[in-house]
Amino acid sequence: MIPMSWWRAGLVGLLICAGLPVWGHWSRQDARPRCAWDGLVIDSRFRVVVEFDERSSWEFCDVRCARSRIAGDQLTPRVITVTDEISGEELDARRAVFVRSSITTNRATGNRWHVFGRRADAERHARESKGRLREGLTHPFPHLGESR
Repeated sequence: MIPMSWWRAGLVGLLICAGLPVWGHWSRQDARPRCAWDGLVIDSRFRVVVEFDERSSWEFCDVRCARSRIAGDQLTPRVITVTDEISGEELDARRAVFVRSSITTNRATGNRWHVFGRRADAERHARESKGRLREGLTHPFPHLGESR
């Protein structure tokens, strides 16, 4: 027969093993907004909000994550709000000017999409970073159509 101390030690070990994931999850929680695609903390300079209806919206850390989630779920958003990298102003993605360049905004995701509210800022960034303006079918969210 196994001594009682072994049973206690085994029970304590099992409780520790079962409790570690819960404790780890709890300790990592914070109030910062996180990306709906990969869980990264959202940098407000590259934030994207996708709305499907009045009650349902998702926040993403960058354009690449938003595109991945929309394509993966084959969803059709009603409104996509992006953030101008220069002013920090939020604007409708249909009004934004997008540049795909060599500069990565997020090393973890590899995002190379850049968002601008003014065409002149986008053109300057494209020149300086050997990037290209993306419009029409090359727009990151072509299903929104263009209403500039």
